[in-house]
Amino acid sequence: MKKELRILSGVLTVYQISKALDLPFDVSKDLLEKKLHIQDLDEDFQIKLESLERALYSN
Repeated sequence: MKKELRILSGVLTVYQISKALDLPFDVSKDLLEKKLHIQDLDEDFQIKLESLERALYSN
């Protein structure tokens, strides 16, 4: 995943991301704080993240 996702810009809360993607709260927090990179997630979570981005931000 090469581009920065808008959903990780702080628009959604850690809780919202955690629930929407079924990620542990700490992992979601680390993503938002940029301590963890999207590429560090397994492929299934990367796909979920991209799908959520498209659902929220497609024009």
